Amino acid sequence: MKAADSEVPDAHFRVDKQNVSLWPPDPPPKTCPSQVLGRLLTVHAVVVFLTLVTVTSVLLQAILYPWFMGTISDVKTNAQLLKGRVDNISSLSSEIKRNRGALVAVGFQVRMMNASLGRISSQIRRLETGLKEASAQLQVLTSSWEAVDELNAQIPGLKQDLDKASALNAKVRELQSGLESIRKLLQQQNDILQVVSQGWKYFRGHFYYFSQISKTWYSAQQMCISRDSHLTSVTSEREQEFLYRTAGGLPYWIGLTKAGSEGDWHWVDGTPFNKVQSEKFWIPGEPNNYGNNEHCVNLKTSSLRSWNDASCDNTFPFICKRSYKPSEP
Repeated sequence: MKAADSEVPDAHFRVDKQNVSLWPPDPPPKTCPSQVLGRLLTVHAVVVFLTLVTVTSVLLQAILYPWFMGTISDVKTNAQLLKGRVDNISSLSSEIKRNRGALVAVGFQVRMMNASLGRISSQIRRLETGLKEASAQLQVLTSSWEAVDELNAQIPGLKQDLDKASALNAKVRELQSGLESIRKLLQQQNDILQVVSQGWKYFRGHFYYFSQISKTWYSAQQMCISRDSHLTSVTSEREQEFLYRTAGGLPYWIGLTKAGSEGDWHWVDGTPFNKVQSEKFWIPGEPNNYGNNEHCVNLKTSSLRSWNDASCDNTFPFICKRSYKPSEP
């Protein structure tokens, strides 16, 4: 068969949609019937194959073409959807990038809030501890409430006792004040008696010493200073009466002088000189500064108007004066 096939010339055929025609390239050679039969079989097989191919092609075009075109349309639609999604994803990516900084800031704030929450939690725990302690104290106070009620019931009686005690305290303070006054009076009397025992006389808060010897005005002042005093000043009518009555009509130096003061009278102990008040204490016609040398004053008569200016070099008894100073208790 292979030898016979090798001797069969190649068949040439043309296929259109309706007819299949074969033609030889050369005039057919003279062949035997068996060769012709083989060729006819070959041609028939080819024709059948081509017919199948054509029918299959037509069927494929009729069935697959619409499916293929629909698939392409779906692919295009899906491609457009994907493109829109890609655009959306790009926009979202840009938005995410823009918001990334805000998210970082929010994250920092969140951490700060977490730290604050931690501190608040710690404070809450401390408050809970304090509440527990307060609750315990409240229980103690509650247990003591009955005792408080009893004390409240006793308050009116205690108040009455307190009022009585206050009245007693007032009386005690009054008695203490009276005792203190008596003590001071006794102390004063004791001080006065001690000074009076030394030859002084007491009058209205002052001690007066009436000397038994005569001296010039200046020597008398020095004697008074040695006794922690000065020649007496006169500041009131009552004091003037005390002095001239105690003097008994004898002349005594007092502490009024104008020596060293450019003709102005002044008290040697520093007491301000009241010229108007003193006018009723001068003997009528005095001071006359007789011989232009009478610069010191003495008590001359036993009367309210007993002052007389005299020479400071004359010698008379003198009157010293000093203030009463309470001794230490």
